[in-house]
Amino acid sequence: MKMNKRKLLLFTGLTFLAATNLFAGNNEKGIEYFDAELYEAAKIFFLQQDNLSPIDQAENYYYLGQVYYQLNQVDSASFYYQKATKTFPEYPFGYIGEGKLELKKGNKKIAEEFFKKANNFAKKNPAVQTAIAEVYLDADDYVNTVIALDKAKKVNNKYSGIYLVEGDMLMKKGKIGEACSSYDNAILFNNSDKVAYLKSAKVYTVINKNRALDYLEQLIAIDPYYIPAYAVIGDINREIGSYQKAIDAYEKFIAIQGVPITQHEYYAQLLFFQGYYDKASDYIKYVLSRDPNNLVMKRLQAYNNLRLENFSLGLEQINNFLEIMPEERHIYQDYITLAQLATKEKQIQLAIEGYQKAFDLDSERAIADKIQKEISKIALDARMYKEAVGYYEKYFETESSPEPLDYYNYGQAGYGAALYYIEKDNIAMVTTPEANADFEAALKNYVGKGDKAYAEVIKKRPDFYIGYLGRANINSLLDSNDDLRKRKFEGHAKPFFEEALGVMLANNADGLRNRDIINSYKYLLSYYSSPSAYDKPTIIEYCKKILDIDPNDEMARNALSLFKIKY
Repeated sequence: MKMNKRKLLLFTGLTFLAATNLFAGNNEKGIEYFDAELYEAAKIFFLQQDNLSPIDQAENYYYLGQVYYQLNQVDSASFYYQKATKTFPEYPFGYIGEGKLELKKGNKKIAEEFFKKANNFAKKNPAVQTAIAEVYLDADDYVNTVIALDKAKKVNNKYSGIYLVEGDMLMKKGKIGEACSSYDNAILFNNSDKVAYLKSAKVYTVINKNRALDYLEQLIAIDPYYIPAYAVIGDINREIGSYQKAIDAYEKFIAIQGVPITQHEYYAQLLFFQGYYDKASDYIKYVLSRDPNNLVMKRLQAYNNLRLENFSLGLEQINNFLEIMPEERHIYQDYITLAQLATKEKQIQLAIEGYQKAFDLDSERAIADKIQKEISKIALDARMYKEAVGYYEKYFETESSPEPLDYYNYGQAGYGAALYYIEKDNIAMVTTPEANADFEAALKNYVGKGDKAYAEVIKKRPDFYIGYLGRANINSLLDSNDDLRKRKFEGHAKPFFEEALGVMLANNADGLRNRDIINSYKYLLSYYSSPSAYDKPTIIEYCKKILDIDPNDEMARNALSLFKIKY
């Protein structure tokens, strides 16, 4: 029912006119909340009102009855309808409320008696018959709804409330286009009818969001403080991705007491999406205080704590969430969050499992997000080198254009895995020729994988030293293996160190490669010091090159001392 029916009623007699002049608008905000179906907010507003005139108090009680009726608390509704009529017996709407309850019970004749009594108090007020039409519409009695609306039109066919109820009836019948026309008629007859704009906007929210926003802009132009409009503005902007506008609208809406918790929930989500993590945390907690089993908020709370770097708390929350949320409702981002939190908390296996579950849930998205790469990097950082090699190989199966750093890290994983096979203690545990052959084969396998990886780095970045030095270092492990097994120094890494030196020396104006250059010289020094490749002039040459970079290098200085050479 149109919210300003009371004002029309008040002009039907001198008593009412006096009341209007003194007390107009006392219940207006609450009526706005009720008409916008914000029943809890309306209840809070009406219950807080005091010191009202008799007619305003009657109106207050009537609307409390209306609120409790909508909240399915019929006994409370009856109590307040009766209080409305007792407080101001000439106030017709209390009788309409009582009639509504009788009609709900099936007592149609008693209901009609209440309606007749209400009409007798304000025969020239179209709001009364319009309110009766609303009652019949609530009971799905379209015939009597139309009869009541026709009676209202005979009193004043330009009363906008008539067309609001007519539009509501057409909406219930599924005649959306005709309903829109009725709401437009309400605006035509009263271009300040805020409920008409709101109802129109709500209809168009589904079929034409831009048109809905147009109605809402007109509504806000009429009354910038019309709070119900901001909920719809927020909802629309949230759906179309205008998140900041949605936040601004919800901020106004949720400022009043008793608004639906849904908007608080949406507000918390939007704050998170826009990066207002501290503020989001406050509203997530508020929603959970009102709705402790809200799984959407429990999920968001864990996500938000990841952003706030509350890693331990976030990990606990996401684990709890995954336990209580049915598995079929787990989503990709749940496991990504689990993995990221577990990584921060050094729970490597849990992190890998989280990423793998995310991959299993949505492999296409996981490939796009390079999840296998994340798993590989986690394993590499955790020095799980053999596992990292396997993960990188899976990543390369799905990645069409790996980056040079991907191949470099794969090479590092191969290097780390190969190191296991040149540890003295590990070699000592191999006691049979067959096992020893397998052991050395594994070493060569990982060296080969790493060597190929570093070669790919060189292909992609021929001007950068790391690929060359990577090949040199990993092939030097074969030389180390020969040395440990008392074999001839073959110089497996010699050509690679020589190539690396060429690149590093050509790009070392800042001296940042000095340490790597010295290490490369020392490898070559070791090679030319071996019995099979002994070359004194070359040994002396490399010692001098080392000392040219680091005059205090003890190894090079001692080597020259053996030859009695001062430098």
